[in-house]
Amino acid sequence: MPEKILGIDIAGSGIKVVQVTRGFRTSQLSGYARTSLPEDADPSQVASTLAELIAEENLESDRYMVALGTQEAFLRRLHFPFSNQRKISQVIQFEMEPDLPLALDEVQVDFVTTESRQAGSHGVLAAALPKIVLDPLLAALKEVNIEPEVVDLDGSSLIFIARELKAHLPERAVILDIGHHKTNLLYQFQGVDTYLRSFMTGCGHFSKKIAEVLGVSVDEGMERLIATGIDQEATSPEHLSIREVMMGEVESLAREIEFSLTAAQVQERELWPELVVLSGGGYLIEGLAGALEEALGVDVRCLSDLEELAFLGQFGEQFTAAPLFSVAAGLALKGTSRKVGFNFQAEEVGSQNPLIKWRQQLSYALVACALVAFAWLGSVGVDIYTKKRRLTNLNQSVEEVFRRIVPDFKGSVRQEQYPSIVKTKINDLGQSVALFGEEGSYHSAVELLRVISKAIPADLNVTISLLTVDNQRVRLSGQADAFNTVDGVKNRLTALDNFEEVTITGAKAAKDGKGVQFGLELNRHQLTGEGS
Repeated sequence: MPEKILGIDIAGSGIKVVQVTRGFRTSQLSGYARTSLPEDADPSQVASTLAELIAEENLESDRYMVALGTQEAFLRRLHFPFSNQRKISQVIQFEMEPDLPLALDEVQVDFVTTESRQAGSHGVLAAALPKIVLDPLLAALKEVNIEPEVVDLDGSSLIFIARELKAHLPERAVILDIGHHKTNLLYQFQGVDTYLRSFMTGCGHFSKKIAEVLGVSVDEGMERLIATGIDQEATSPEHLSIREVMMGEVESLAREIEFSLTAAQVQERELWPELVVLSGGGYLIEGLAGALEEALGVDVRCLSDLEELAFLGQFGEQFTAAPLFSVAAGLALKGTSRKVGFNFQAEEVGSQNPLIKWRQQLSYALVACALVAFAWLGSVGVDIYTKKRRLTNLNQSVEEVFRRIVPDFKGSVRQEQYPSIVKTKINDLGQSVALFGEEGSYHSAVELLRVISKAIPADLNVTISLLTVDNQRVRLSGQADAFNTVDGVKNRLTALDNFEEVTITGAKAAKDGKGVQFGLELNRHQLTGEGS
């Protein structure tokens, strides 16, 4: 009997669903629909809106696959000297923990294996989804009789679109899904999905910029952008203004793509993508593909132009909006294949790991058990190796960070004394920097440093080495432990009301091989009152 599978893409601006009917040998797209959501929709509103959409479009299904925004999760690319999935599941949480702003019991962790070009190394893309995001939604969906079999990330769902296209894609390709609030990027090398990233640039950002220039509402800004596109032959003042805004946004988008590829360790030209496939709402902007192609020097094609995507083509001309439904379609495809990608609905990774209990209970009895279990070798041996290595690395990192913060401090000191020494240094620095402006004002360098510092969680391994301020912008540079961390800092600063736009001006591996050197530029609002 045919089985119906529903892929559900819950984006910030709406819900999109694609239904697949799976037969004995083939699967066929049998329905699709979408609806909007309020910007501040809570889980109950999301669930009720979804249930109404399914009922109205007669899309009730046997299985449900849900995707949440990739920006909701914490992503980290890791490498292990072993490929055994069981061993990876036992150490993955400990590898993720230093970079998480939340405790391990506050997140759901999962991972997917990726390609690694390091000899003797096996790549893993790990993700941690906060339970404060996941649990209320699952509870709300259960209230309307929808219990997802899979909870994935929207960016990860693109894997299945990429696999549907696999035979028709070059050796190196990028799937670029431009949504309303964000853009997901999936890099594929030799048919293997090696890198996933989400960054906060999308159609909503474009329309806001155009609305500001034209003096219209954001909705009208989007309408005019869609109507005009990036017109190469623009002559009217309005069209020229839209083109100017969009060319600046294309350059910014191209920099984000280049940064993503650098983070994916594909800076070498021979590893550069041969094709970028454009999906999401961005496909509606005429001329965007061509402008990106010129900025990147890479062939860019819209998903709807790929005749090879036979699955979505089964609806023929009726499904010309295929790029809008790429995530939902990918989820539905996931339901027809073996388990690949994330599933935050599954049993928590490492939940049975004895070292988690060891850490939580901190008892000598469990320590003794762990030591006895060491004789078993296998997975427990891997766990202990990882803990010892992490402890050594963390101690070294703490020492290095302290010496960078207080380079003039001489002599030996215990690590527990570091906080008081650094606090004294910061107070001294504050008194010095206050000379550059009225202390406590928005334009004070001290106040700006306070705003920036407050926005960056203490859990992130970031050191700011240089801060310059003028009337228009703030420039800062420093060092982080990973490209992902740089991206996280950018996203958190972008969320502040103090700055109009935040751009990564540079990011490269440190000369000593320890971490990433980066630069950020923050365009300031012209405020006269106090900073927040």
